Amino acid sequence: MRIMVGEFVCGGGLAQQQIQEIPTSLRLEGAAMLGAVATDLSAFAEVVVPLDPRFSDVAPESAHVVSVDPQETLWGNWIKAAEDCDAAVVIAPESDGMLAKGVAMLRAGGVNVIAGSGGFLRVASDKELTAKRLLAAGVAHPPFMTLAERKNEADLEGYDRYVVKPRDGCGTQEIQTFDSLAEARACLESNLILQAWVVGRPISVAMLATASDQIFLPAVAQVLTDGTCDYAGGKGPLNEEDQRRATALASRAAAAMPPTVRGFVGFDLILGESVSDDYVIEVNPRLTTSYVGLRRMINGNLAARLFEIETGPVSCCTSVDSVRWTPDGRVWINDAVAEPG
Repeated sequence: MRIMVGEFVCGGGLAQQQIQEIPTSLRLEGAAMLGAVATDLSAFAEVVVPLDPRFSDVAPESAHVVSVDPQETLWGNWIKAAEDCDAAVVIAPESDGMLAKGVAMLRAGGVNVIAGSGGFLRVASDKELTAKRLLAAGVAHPPFMTLAERKNEADLEGYDRYVVKPRDGCGTQEIQTFDSLAEARACLESNLILQAWVVGRPISVAMLATASDQIFLPAVAQVLTDGTCDYAGGKGPLNEEDQRRATALASRAAAAMPPTVRGFVGFDLILGESVSDDYVIEVNPRLTTSYVGLRRMINGNLAARLFEIETGPVSCCTSVDSVRWTPDGRVWINDAVAEPG
């Protein structure tokens, strides 16, 4: 089997920018996800990685590297890299419809991309569409409004804090928080969504969807910097009760989304004091940074499950809260630095 792994930052998505203009944090986070996935895939397949030649220092040792041509389009480079490949795994941002467009372009070029349908990617990439879909299905989601959708504004009254963020953003760098609805509303623009800040613990659950099954991976805590929503890593797995709550909520969210879900999908949740206080915040239609920690928590190979080489229930090989990680891919197990690989 031959599999192409395309990661946006390292794989040429920013080839037109001067390297000093690319935030180091983006490079490190992209390299961490790329290295982890490529390592797992190489256990059972030949891995092909398109790579911006300026990032040769992050080339996965186990992969065949194809240098991208900066004069060619990103998707053109990736289609060429995927020639003679059986499948492709894509890690790209939702911003400006990038992920959905890229998957569509690759599929049009004959590449078998392991990702959701166009309808699923379109809705999951837009936080307003996701919110409407979840609420219509009776899945708890914080009250929200956009400039075009103001009928819910009354539902936002009375909260202590508010969040304004891009409708199609990924990550946490562009999130703003406000202590009053008036201030939050004043900053609202057509490409933004305003949400009530709901109280609870930020949690994420990853789902691995194959052609025949949907497998939920261990739920983990998200570590956010004090007073903001900046992502600083994660820790897990959660205890059994929280696992059940998080998985049940994520399962309902997955069922509310358009068909067909495929590949890696992440659900960002808030777990409150009781089940009635739990909320789905958003759906990430792609592999997320938590992969670097999740792969250390379970028995077996996560990537092998994506191709149904490994099947059956997922079991943890670590105790509660024993694995933690940072966005740049550093991992600790029982407070000891994890060995590479």
